[in-house]
Amino acid sequence: MKNSILIIIAAVIFLNFISCTDPDALPTPPDKDAGIIYGQVFDLSHPGPIPVGWEPPAYENICTVIAQDTDQNISIESRTSAKGFFSITAPAGKYYLRVKASPISSVTGPYFLSPGVMIQAKAYYDSGMR
Repeated sequence: MKNSILIIIAAVIFLNFISCTDPDALPTPPDKDAGIIYGQVFDLSHPGPIPVGWEPPAYENICTVIAQDTDQNISIESRTSAKGFFSITAPAGKYYLRVKASPISSVTGPYFLSPGVMIQAKAYYDSGMR
């Protein structure tokens, strides 16, 4: 009985580990009319002047990434992992991404999504701190 409980616990931990959003292990799109936009959220906030060549660090928080259509209407919302990775399955089309919690809207794109294709994208969190 104890061994079976340990096996179940180990299986749950293993399945939870492999189900984390990892852009290198994303599933294929669910149907022929959809594609996947995947990537990570980066933090544009920097105290003081921004040095030349500065690269934004990863925004390692759970947040919501919004995929908008060409009219800037909200099309799809997706929660990120704790490390800021996201994956959005969407119909083919042109999309812009933004982070919902960002006090200053930093829209990226356009990203052109084709059926059956996975494209990598970036989204930015910007608190406005400079």
